[in-house]
Amino acid sequence: MEKGTFAKYKNKIFRVSNINGDNIRLVSEDLADLNNGFKEKIYSGNIKDSTNLPRLYIKEVKKKEIDEIFEVDYKARHKGHIFNLSFNAAGSQFRLGTTNAELAKQNGFERTDKYYYEKIVTQDEIEVLKFTKNL
Repeated sequence: MEKGTFAKYKNKIFRVSNINGDNIRLVSEDLADLNNGFKEKIYSGNIKDSTNLPRLYIKEVKKKEIDEIFEVDYKARHKGHIFNLSFNAAGSQFRLGTTNAELAKQNGFERTDKYYYEKIVTQDEIEVLKFTKNL
């Protein structure tokens, strides 16, 4: 599960790292995309331990070349209520969030910010809801 902005380009889905006017920056982790005009991302020399960072491939394209641009977000249904949902990269830890203090109190959430409450749950405690919005 991945949240964020994505684009369908030449029948393949890519993450989008930037939309600047008529240009869109596509991001790939597929080495084969070097054959499709992508260039390897060169990390700044002042980033510590850049050898452990993922190898990314970037391509700037015109919006008119894109088949579709869309945003993906996830929410969770827990005990009949809808909450914000975040998760780790492995998808093994799920964190519910809300700004509703009363709802948070009723469901055992902990305050993590001045107006925000969170609770860690297992996947079998929630129904994951995927929302896709065309841009």
